Amino acid sequence: MKIPVLLCLASWSVAFGQGEQEELWASRVGELWKSSTHIWDGTEGSDEFHQTLADDVEMQTSGTSEDPILKGAGFAVQSLPIAEKKHLGKKDVIEYFSAWPQLWANSKVERAKFKVVGVKLNDTVLETESLVSVLAGNHEYNGRWKSRWEIVGNDIHLKEITPGVGQVTSLKSGRIFRDATSTLLPQDCQNDPGLLRGNFEWRERIPAMFEPDQFGENGISVADVNGDGLEDVYLCQIGGLRNRLWFQGESGTFEEANSSGLDVLDNTTSALFLDLDGDRDRDAVLATAAGVVFFENKGSGSFRQRERLATMRYGFGMAACDFDRDGDLDLYICQYHHQSSEGKETRGTFPQPIPVHDAKNGGPNVLLRNEGAWVFRDATAELNLEEGNVRFSFASLWEDFDNDGDQDLFVVNDFGPNNYYRNEGGEKFTDCSDSPGVRDGGFGMGLTAADFDRDGLIDLHISNMYSGAGNRIARQDWFRSGKSEELRTSLLQLARGNTFLSNLGEKGFEDRSNESGIAMGRWSWASLAVDFNNDSFEDLLVANGFVTGKESDDL
Repeated sequence: MKIPVLLCLASWSVAFGQGEQEELWASRVGELWKSSTHIWDGTEGSDEFHQTLADDVEMQTSGTSEDPILKGAGFAVQSLPIAEKKHLGKKDVIEYFSAWPQLWANSKVERAKFKVVGVKLNDTVLETESLVSVLAGNHEYNGRWKSRWEIVGNDIHLKEITPGVGQVTSLKSGRIFRDATSTLLPQDCQNDPGLLRGNFEWRERIPAMFEPDQFGENGISVADVNGDGLEDVYLCQIGGLRNRLWFQGESGTFEEANSSGLDVLDNTTSALFLDLDGDRDRDAVLATAAGVVFFENKGSGSFRQRERLATMRYGFGMAACDFDRDGDLDLYICQYHHQSSEGKETRGTFPQPIPVHDAKNGGPNVLLRNEGAWVFRDATAELNLEEGNVRFSFASLWEDFDNDGDQDLFVVNDFGPNNYYRNEGGEKFTDCSDSPGVRDGGFGMGLTAADFDRDGLIDLHISNMYSGAGNRIARQDWFRSGKSEELRTSLLQLARGNTFLSNLGEKGFEDRSNESGIAMGRWSWASLAVDFNNDSFEDLLVANGFVTGKESDDL
């Protein structure tokens, strides 16, 4: 739902002359690096890079691949270390570049991408930092290269290259996962316009009364809905398109559920399947434009509506747990938007965060205490959860972070800091949002928790937006010069990328995003902690993406 707000702020500064030269040269360097890739693929277009090389280039070459630092079923990850520093002439640089992929792959380079994410200009010396991704056969290289350039008039000459320690991922079959959607879903889904047509196309056809969300922020849930021991799939859709439920059969294929009672047309952002009435089957909770709606499972995956909270029309992420340990599940609902003072609908519109790095004009989140008999009471205020409850909240997660036997609450927010509430035995919550590591926010959209370092404490991964332009611009001295360092750091945080918080117990959390290597996760929305390669360490799968740009060779 976001545009690169930090980039907009930075562009305003560039428009007034600040950083203009740095950006012009960064753009030039980006084009030069892209022209260098033609040395690998053998196509025309590398002449400009040839001409840019200085007569004497100081270059730290890469060593041969070491033993794998990570292994899995069908893949391995190796480190490509730095070897010796050499002084090379133009011809030698080209020869080294041509042979470089052979160090880690015995295949032709199919794709190479560079993105300049750091730039520093000092008179006639330009220093840049670039992300590099190269695909050759079943091998993919990812690294971060630093370069030094000399500016002579309108020309630029490459004087030094430091590739840095890169990593090579090798796949035995060319892929880790296989897309099985078309083979598992019913045959008619392959021609179903409700599944194939894009969100923007549908919004031109669906009446406004259905309130279709223009950003398509609709979730998906996996749960054993009909009690046969197999996981089923529920797809939430924009207003005007019915939600879909597919039952899994014994063969692993799916068939659509008929008359499930969950094929609603209201814009639905998320769904939870959980036992709310204690009868051992999965009931359903939907966050819709018509409010938060509760459905009772009548058995075998047939549902009837039991309750609708019509005032909660802006729900996004939902999380459940028995926070007060009374034997039934309670719900925490994140409400991203708020009701405008004029009573106008705000769903599906771009928010106006004030201020952008520390917005406090979002919708109020709600904790619903399960009183039994399908009665859910708003207990937010009495439990002290109204502290800081003014953010643009996307998602939340229950976990015992302090190892005291009850479930604490972590809330991820857009446009600024997150919220962390410590559970005090189910009687109330203490707002610990200002503790180390938590107060530094970003464009938070999702989170997952696991004991990543196996020290007995649960750590956190938070999905944020990574902006190469934001990282490049916000680190320069001129950016917001004269403002407090706290403000400058907060704005940089918006562009830095994903966050890894290491749980230190009583000392709170430590931000180890840069050291862990997870920061650059592109435009991240959600993440999942799972041990993919069965080595007893939790790995990360991060869902990312947004509107595709015009430059297909850009990271």
